[in-house]
Amino acid sequence: MAGKPLTDVEVRALKAEAGQRLVVRDGKVPGLTLRVSPTSKAWSFVYRVRGEARQRRYSIGTYPAWSVAAARDKALALKKRVQDGGDPVIEEKIRREALTFSKLVERFMASHGKKIRSAAEYQQLLDKDVIPRMGERRVDEITRPEVGVLLDDVAKRAPVVANRVMSVISSVFSWAVSEGLAKENPVRGLKKRGTEAPKERHLDAEEIRALWSGLNETAPRYADLVRLVLLLGARPGEVAGMSREEIDLDAAVWRIPGERVKTKTAHVLPLVGEALAIVRRLSEGKKRGPLFLTTKGKAPTSQDLAKAFERTRTVLKSPATPHDLRRTAATIMSQLEIDRLTIAYVLNHQSTVRATVTGSTYDRHDFLVQKKRALEALDAQIAAILNNQRLPTNVVQMHGGTHG
Repeated sequence: MAGKPLTDVEVRALKAEAGQRLVVRDGKVPGLTLRVSPTSKAWSFVYRVRGEARQRRYSIGTYPAWSVAAARDKALALKKRVQDGGDPVIEEKIRREALTFSKLVERFMASHGKKIRSAAEYQQLLDKDVIPRMGERRVDEITRPEVGVLLDDVAKRAPVVANRVMSVISSVFSWAVSEGLAKENPVRGLKKRGTEAPKERHLDAEEIRALWSGLNETAPRYADLVRLVLLLGARPGEVAGMSREEIDLDAAVWRIPGERVKTKTAHVLPLVGEALAIVRRLSEGKKRGPLFLTTKGKAPTSQDLAKAFERTRTVLKSPATPHDLRRTAATIMSQLEIDRLTIAYVLNHQSTVRATVTGSTYDRHDFLVQKKRALEALDAQIAAILNNQRLPTNVVQMHGGTHG
């Protein structure tokens, strides 16, 4: 049909018979074309790249989602790009096929995820705070200011989580740079949004009492989880993933499989006192499955625990993290004059355990008896603290060390 200035009234009235397709050209904007079939009306912009005879067709969208005026505006913008030497069809093809951040994350997790012990936490942070904002952005378009704004928004809710998000984004981009998938890491140069407690942070007796009491105001399962970290000196993520299959109530031990342990070595912890009581209660009526579940019915990650822990930080003298409870347990055991090797076995610090030739090569003793005594002493000291009593620091003395 010959081109003439189209109106919405005319376009609405256009109809095509079965098997028929009408092509209508707008007389006002050269190149703007409407294709009419029995089921749809679609706008496109037809153009030639300078120096080429072949026409290209760029699809704009369907009518009435794109009105006549909107289609004209789009066609004029496309015409300007062509006049500036661009090729909208090729540019759009490149854009569609470009590596987006979501696709980059998929490749990162598929290639590198198995090497990361906290891969589930990485994915959780990305899914919650990053992909909704940057998922469809091209990797080469993501800028440092853009990441900075995202981190600021996360920090308003949880400053420490913002630091974790920053670390995860940086890990993804560092891998992408090493694989030639990105030219640079936009996180480099950004500062942490949250101020975190120094790594020597541990809770004193007053804070332990305040925290223990404050946990009564939180969800019972969360309170149990936090208390177990302190009572066992275990890694928060390992406690969060505790399952019924790992618990032997008859032997009163918790056997953590190697794939769940930071050191990749299976770890056995005796269950005594309050820790045993908590685990017994959590295990009631369960033969399998996680002992801790989020509101979504999944086993919590250490990141879930970190976010929840922030709700109780007001009762402490200064900011702390769940990992500081593990450090607190180690500090108490040290104050009780429990030898360092036994503490290392309780904490599963393989660097200390294997620091000697004996420990790394010959010693296959599991220290279960020593670990039990240490945890019993820790349990008694925590009970005394909660009762505002004072026990002598040499309640227990165990002289370990290497042996043949």
